[in-house]
Amino acid sequence: MSEEKKSEDVVGVIKEDAIVNIPMSTGYYKRIQGLLNAHLEGRTKEDFEKAHTAIKEQNITEGWVFHYETLLILCNEFEKTARAHNFIDEVPLSEYQKTVEEKMKEIQSKEDDENTAPEVSPA
Repeated sequence: MSEEKKSEDVVGVIKEDAIVNIPMSTGYYKRIQGLLNAHLEGRTKEDFEKAHTAIKEQNITEGWVFHYETLLILCNEFEKTARAHNFIDEVPLSEYQKTVEEKMKEIQSKEDDENTAPEVSPA
């Protein structure tokens, strides 16, 4: 009687040397930026200075800095590709800053609304 080989469950794993191109919409890019902002919430100017030094020197010892670098690389690659495909509009810095401030206020307002418990009237 021949011995039957048991079929084994398998899982696909991306090869270590793979370079994968992924089309990404600006909307998704904005979600990545939102994730970046959430990840950095509560960090001080000193935290950023230390993080940038650690990244520049490739001497990252904190988990949050490793993830920060990952998000920066992802955003930078998106921006380089957008520029290469002429998908970049040049706008005055003051206009950009105003737009960012308005968006941040909008995000904060939504978060405040979500974190506010509805009032319950006594029965």
